[in-house]
Amino acid sequence: MTDFLAATPGGAMLGFAVLLAIAGHVGLSFAERRATPSRIASVGESGALRKESPAVVNLLTNDATVTAAGMRATVVDLASRGWLRILPPVTDDETSRVRPASEAYDGDALLPHERLVLQHILARFTTDQAIPARHLAVDIRGPWWRRFRSLVHAEAKRAGLVTRRWNPILLGGPVAAALLGLLAWNVSRDDGTPVAVVDSIERRIIAIVTLAGLILLIVRIVRHVISNDVTHTEAGVHATGRWLAVRQRLVASGFAPMAASALEVGDRRLAYAAAMSLADGARVELPLAREDHYRAWSAVGGAGRLVRVRYPWRPIYGINPVYALLGGLLAMFVGLRARSFFADVARAEAWDSLYERFSEQDWLISHIATGITFVTVILVLVGAWAAFAGAADMFNTIERTGVVIRARRPAEVTPLPRSWVKRLEGDRYSLYVALDDGTSDTITAWRASERTAMPQGVDAVVRATPILGYVRRASPIGHVFHD
Repeated sequence: MTDFLAATPGGAMLGFAVLLAIAGHVGLSFAERRATPSRIASVGESGALRKESPAVVNLLTNDATVTAAGMRATVVDLASRGWLRILPPVTDDETSRVRPASEAYDGDALLPHERLVLQHILARFTTDQAIPARHLAVDIRGPWWRRFRSLVHAEAKRAGLVTRRWNPILLGGPVAAALLGLLAWNVSRDDGTPVAVVDSIERRIIAIVTLAGLILLIVRIVRHVISNDVTHTEAGVHATGRWLAVRQRLVASGFAPMAASALEVGDRRLAYAAAMSLADGARVELPLAREDHYRAWSAVGGAGRLVRVRYPWRPIYGINPVYALLGGLLAMFVGLRARSFFADVARAEAWDSLYERFSEQDWLISHIATGITFVTVILVLVGAWAAFAGAADMFNTIERTGVVIRARRPAEVTPLPRSWVKRLEGDRYSLYVALDDGTSDTITAWRASERTAMPQGVDAVVRATPILGYVRRASPIGHVFHD
């Protein structure tokens, strides 16, 4: 590995590799936007309920994604068809209780994903007592959920409503850019000019970042290739439009606050309301899985619409602009001074006493000083970004009034391993807050501290900075800010 990185990178091929890495990521991002299901409007009269199961309806109406509401709707549907009974909460518990029943219709057959849910409940029914709904909860990142999702996908595919989201046409360009970029990077490892490591640090950092970018591009491509993501077919678009018309009818019929324990056997409407994230009463009584972090139904603006949520992970996101500016300037100053000093140490032009005392380890001293020089350059780059973002946000504030549709801890939405994020966060309390004011169907969450955190579902006024996403002030509707 040392020999592999020992060559001096540079030349036109390194620049070509940089361009290919950037083009690959931009092209893949464009392909991701193309592959994302488009917004579908309700069409026609709602009419009678269609033949699709509630879980398939959940898939169709939530960006071709199965959410927690899909499992909840399946449980409610099994109860409406007589396979289960949902009992009201007891006095010390706000969740419903579930138990098997024997009132299923004659000849009623279960689909594979419905059978999986029923077996999940029966496996926990070990006494004559009904099971509290919280004991049936599953992890949406776990193997059971992946099995449930794949069965729902298979059912929708059999009906011709969805198809695989990714195909060679969408991924062909990014794949070519990644392969050519790796080839160009490998050729650029030695441009024929021998240069000491300490004198080519910037070039080496560019080469390392480029290689990391190409590897990340390949990882993104592989994740899409092996994913089970789906998108609507033409028939699926039509079916989704009809189901959204049904949703409007259910809203007018008052199904939102209805409790799951209040349904009548034979009436499947509450199950479909739950599938389309409409039955808030059922959501409270049946907390079977965590809500989707990246999608939420919102009624802001007068009509229900699906909103996508993004959680930025760029450096120093959520930091106070004052601290970012001052810390960035300090980091740049320290980094530049340290870079100059340790570069001289690596060349044996400084800290002569250390070389004299450890003359036999001069090579080790030089290597350590070179490594520290690498770190100082990174410190300068991060400091420059922090100073720029802090200066830009110092007197720049966005104010929005709306509903907090998602409130998530960083460890819940991180692309990194959760254990790493928990260690980085430590005891510091931080919360991503996504506020919907009805102006956009894609919302970027801001990062709040314990002082400015807001619970999900509350109407609020929030003031935040546009680049760093730092929440300056937050207050529920009806409260006022005090300077």
